[in-house]
Amino acid sequence: MGELLGDPPEILEWTAHPARERPLAAVLLIVIMIAASVFASRYGGSLWWGLVGFFLLALSLWSFFLPTSFRMDDRGVVKKSVFGTEKRTWREIRSFTVDSRGVLLSPFPDPTPLAKFRGLSVQFSSGNREEAVAFIRSRYLGKPAS
Repeated sequence: MGELLGDPPEILEWTAHPARERPLAAVLLIVIMIAASVFASRYGGSLWWGLVGFFLLALSLWSFFLPTSFRMDDRGVVKKSVFGTEKRTWREIRSFTVDSRGVLLSPFPDPTPLAKFRGLSVQFSSGNREEAVAFIRSRYLGKPAS
């Protein structure tokens, strides 16, 4: 009944897969990765450097290419990916920053560069930005950073 009145649901779940949602960007990114790998192979004088370069680029961009599942409830946020599960309770989150692609949930009360390393990055799926932000605002105990 709370949902009929505009309240956020008790549980919010979704899977974000940016490469599937933005296929042109994914193709362009793969072309750039291949070009950089070819350059590394030629400049380094070995195919090995190209393979290492491609692997490192792919590893750094895993959150774009691989799906990530999110679950928010009254206890906190859970993020599941191929690399494991991250959890944060609402008490741990002292500020958050919203951008066009997601939310950074930070353990720090004020914006700081360390938030990217200690916080939890939550990616939106296509069309759920407002719903996810409303859910966070309804459970969050502090004030948003932006």
